[in-house]
Amino acid sequence: MISFAKKIFNSKKSVLQISLSVFKIAKTIKVLVVYCLLISTQCTANNFDFTPNLQKAYSEIFKLKIHSGRELLAKEAPNNPFKIYLEDYADMVELLNSENQKAYQKFLDKEDERLELIEESEKKSPYNRFLRAEIKLHWALIKIRFGHEIKASYNVIQAYRLLEENQQLFPNFLPNQKSLGCLHVLIGSVPENQKWISNLIGLRGNIQQGLQELQKASKDNIWGLEAKFCTIFIQAYVLKFDSKQNEEMLQLLENQPDNLNISLLLIAISLKDNRTEQAIELLKKSPQDSVYLYFPILELYKAETQLFKENYSQAIASYLTYLRNFKGKTFVKDTYYKLFICHWLLGDEKKGKLYLLKINGAGSIVAESDKAAQKFYENFIKNGVLPNKTLLKLRLLFDAGNFEEGKKELAKLSEKSFLNAVEQAEFNYRAGRIFQKLNQLEKAIGFFKRAITLTEENDWYFAPTSALQLGYIYQKNGDKEKAKRYFEKSLAYKRHEYKTSIDNKARAALTEMGY
Repeated sequence: MISFAKKIFNSKKSVLQISLSVFKIAKTIKVLVVYCLLISTQCTANNFDFTPNLQKAYSEIFKLKIHSGRELLAKEAPNNPFKIYLEDYADMVELLNSENQKAYQKFLDKEDERLELIEESEKKSPYNRFLRAEIKLHWALIKIRFGHEIKASYNVIQAYRLLEENQQLFPNFLPNQKSLGCLHVLIGSVPENQKWISNLIGLRGNIQQGLQELQKASKDNIWGLEAKFCTIFIQAYVLKFDSKQNEEMLQLLENQPDNLNISLLLIAISLKDNRTEQAIELLKKSPQDSVYLYFPILELYKAETQLFKENYSQAIASYLTYLRNFKGKTFVKDTYYKLFICHWLLGDEKKGKLYLLKINGAGSIVAESDKAAQKFYENFIKNGVLPNKTLLKLRLLFDAGNFEEGKKELAKLSEKSFLNAVEQAEFNYRAGRIFQKLNQLEKAIGFFKRAITLTEENDWYFAPTSALQLGYIYQKNGDKEKAKRYFEKSLAYKRHEYKTSIDNKARAALTEMGY
C-alpha cells in the first residue's frame, strides 16, 4: 500500500492530503469528537438488531454520557454489530478527549477486530458496509490525532468506497445520505486543477451534492438531528457561516438542551464567529454534571471568553486549569502563549515571558493555533520582539465581536502609527476585518489590498487571509472573476501557520462557484 501511495501521490497536493487537511479543521478548537458519524435507526435484518436498549445507549453516547452508555451496552449480546459499533464510538470519544497514548496503543487492534466481526454479519443488510465505513472514519480521526496521517487517509478512502457501494445497492438507505454527504462535501472542496488526483483513485462528489444529501437526511425522524449537526459543522469549518446558520444551530440546542455534544460544537463556533456574549450564555447553560464525560476543552472556552472580556486574571485561572486537567498535547502551546498574553497585558512582563519560554518544549504543532504559538516563540527567540500592544488589543476587540469599539480605536491610528512592515501589514488586515464585519466593504477592500502589498515578500498570514476575505467580498457582490482571482491568490501562499484552514475555505469557495 505504501509503495502504491508513493506512485500515486507525487504531486504536492494529493487528495489524501486534501482530505486530511479538511479533517484537521476540527482540531483548532478540539471539537473533533463531535464530528464522528453515528448510528441510530431500527434494523431488523438477522443479527443486525438495534434493540431499544441499544438505541438508548446510542442516545447517551451521542450526548457524551459515556458511562451510562457503556452500562447499557454491557447488557447486549457481544456479537451484535450495533453494540460493536457503539463501543467503537465510545472508545473514539474517550481517546480524542484524553489523547492518552497508552490507551491508544491498547485499542489499536480493536479496529480490525471490530471490522471483521461486522463484515461476517448478514451480508445483505445495508448496515454491513455502513457500520464498517463509520468505524473507518472513527479511526481516521483517531489516527490524525495521534500523528498517523497517512494511515488515516487510507481509512477515509476505504470508508468512501464502502459507502458508495452501499449507495448503489441500497439507494434509499438514509444513513448513507448523511455519511456520504459529508464526504462529498470534503471531496468537492478539492479545486478543479487537482480533481485528476481524486478521480484517479475513484473519489467523486461535489459540495452541492453533499449538502443536498445532508438535507435529505435531516428530514428523517431519527437521523435528522445528526444530519443537521454535520451540516452546521461543515458550514462553520469548511464553507461559510452566517446569521441564518447561527439561528439554526441555536434552535438545534434548544431542542436538545441536555446534549453536551451539540453544546460543545455551538460554543466553539460562537467563539470562532466572534460571538463572545453568545458563547458565555451557552457556557452557562452547558450540561456539565457528573453524568457527562469531563472535557478539559471547556476550560479553554471559559478562558477565551474571559480573555475577550479583558478579565485577564480569570482567564489565567481557566488556562491553568486546562493544563492541570489535560494530559495530551493539543492546544498546550497555544495555552502557554495565551498565559503570556494575559500576564503581559496585566503588566507582568517577567512572569509572562516564563510562560512564553515554555512553548517550545510543550505540546504538539498539529493544531493551527499551536503552530502559530510555536512560530511566535521562534520569532521572539530570533528577534527578541514582543507583539505590539495596540495591535493585540485590536485583535482581541475583533475576536470578541466588539466591532464598533474596534472602529473607534482605528480612528486614532494610521499605518504611520507603526514602525515596521509586519506591524503595518497587521494593522491593515485588522482594519479590513473590522470594516468587513461592519459591512463597510469599500473601506475593507482598501485595507485588505494594502495588507497584501505589504506582505508579498514574506510568509506572514496577513496576505493569504486578506486575499481570502477579498474573495468572499467579491463573491458576495457577484463579481466571480475577481472572487476567483483572490481565492486562487490565497492558495498561492506556500508557508504560513493558517495554511490548512485558509486553503480549505478557498478551495471550497472555488468549487462552489464552479471552478
